[in-house]
Amino acid sequence: MFKRSMLLKNINYKQIRLLHQLQLDKGSYLYHPGNEPLNPANFGEVFERTVNKYPNRIAIKSIHENQSITYAELLEQADSLAYGLRNNGFEKGDRFGIWSHNCAGWIIASIAAFRAGLISVLINPHYEAPELSYCINKTGLRGLLVGDELPSKNYYKVLQHMIPELASAKPGNLKSSKFPSLTTLLTTGKMNLKGAFTLDSLINEYKNKDVSQYVKEVKSEDGCLIHFTSGTTGYPKCGLDSNRGIVNNTYFSGVRNGFNEAHEIICVQAPLFHALGSVITLLGGFTHGASLVLAAPSYSVTATVNALLAEKCTAITGTPTMYVDILSKVKSKGDLPIKLRMALAAGAPCSPELIHQMKKYLNVQSVKALYGMTETTASVFQSLPGDNVDVVAETVGYIMDHVEVQVVDSNGVRVPFGEAGELMVRGYLNMISYFNDPEKTKETLTDDGWLHTGDKFIISPNGYGRIVGRIKEIIVRGGENIAPKEIEDLLNTHPDVIESQIIGVSDDRLGEELCAVIRLRDGAVFDVKEMSSFCAGKISKFKIPRLLKTTNEFPKTASGKIQKFILKEMIESGKL
Repeated sequence: MFKRSMLLKNINYKQIRLLHQLQLDKGSYLYHPGNEPLNPANFGEVFERTVNKYPNRIAIKSIHENQSITYAELLEQADSLAYGLRNNGFEKGDRFGIWSHNCAGWIIASIAAFRAGLISVLINPHYEAPELSYCINKTGLRGLLVGDELPSKNYYKVLQHMIPELASAKPGNLKSSKFPSLTTLLTTGKMNLKGAFTLDSLINEYKNKDVSQYVKEVKSEDGCLIHFTSGTTGYPKCGLDSNRGIVNNTYFSGVRNGFNEAHEIICVQAPLFHALGSVITLLGGFTHGASLVLAAPSYSVTATVNALLAEKCTAITGTPTMYVDILSKVKSKGDLPIKLRMALAAGAPCSPELIHQMKKYLNVQSVKALYGMTETTASVFQSLPGDNVDVVAETVGYIMDHVEVQVVDSNGVRVPFGEAGELMVRGYLNMISYFNDPEKTKETLTDDGWLHTGDKFIISPNGYGRIVGRIKEIIVRGGENIAPKEIEDLLNTHPDVIESQIIGVSDDRLGEELCAVIRLRDGAVFDVKEMSSFCAGKISKFKIPRLLKTTNEFPKTASGKIQKFILKEMIESGKL
């Protein structure tokens, strides 16, 4: 790894760009061959190499838990847990869910899963019981780690209502008629809860056990991580990433961020269940020996700014919405002694003005942009070292190493450079599949390895890309992908609602806000308060629309299809 890092410092990206000039006759197509071969190791091996280089360096500092863990301590605890899971019946490839807010236990468990050869399933902590039930059964979870109780969330209480058998189950021997695959429940908390192990109990019971035999079993092509991604059906799809994708995307992305050049102290504000938090920030940081600062259990702009100051963080990642909030906080407090080497914006389209303001008000040496998807492990385009702020503001970065992209029209034909079309991606970074969903996988991945992104894109011969819109109907609210149909299906069950449409309308802070447009039964009265009350407990809070409009009819095509883009225009122009 040392040789790799030293080699990357000497990359001549201008020479690589010349390769793209030779492809002009192919239309909108780019291929970045990289400057070194892909790493065939699994992530458990990669993490161990980092530990051997920096054993006494702080790996995690969790401010809200008042806890610091060195790399050596993190590996020791993760390996103890890994052994404990395998000793309690887990086998290579079993799915292990993590349903928790950001905390040290989340990270210990995720590293343990890599070391044990399990597939981590990262579950949004805001999910309610119906959403969690779907996740458990869709992925066939064998085990589930839940977070300690927060004032706003009691994970175990939710499970008690979902799984009555918990009351009489022995830890590791859960038998549920509703969730037949689930045998083991763990909690990051200290309390002994019925039917559950505590994380500490397993770690202490299997201290200093050797897991090398499990690590060696894992091949580069094996699956290791599942993120849930919204689909137009409304049901989350399970993007399964390979070790090959995780190992190499975290490495090359980390190099683009400069994590390989010095000891970085990275402020973690993004949720770890999201690819920005888990892959780009956490695993990307660990690959290069960074120290990760957990600002808060869940997103808090105050906690983030305090962490930047108190811990002297050198780098931060986040969605555009998070940076809007940070800028507002910083401006209200006046000149603060924040000094960042790098700030990365990703997770949703970012306005050029926001990039310029980040550079100015956060005293950032290097502001960077990134474009990626759950289905592409993480990064497809990312700013290069040395890109000036204008390039970062106007593009989503430069094509990643060992990646091919093309832009095609509705017939699958490549468009000329500079014209918009659907971006397609091919390379090591593409997901293995949508787990347990061959039909959806076939719709997204072609037989020759191209992945449909559903995003409208423009690419240039010089290797840079620019997103201009989304072909899919997914709404991105503050970095969260939301499927309209799931919310529409729920609203349509209300006795006073005839029909509903969910629209993403422009919002300065969140990028997009959810607006429900509904047709009501004659004489019915339905307001935002009623809508929120009806949705509460059935879908996550971030999916509940904040805006509501009523209409007597929807604009439709001649074939009867509702024209959402016209609804969006009507709302934003004030005509509805």
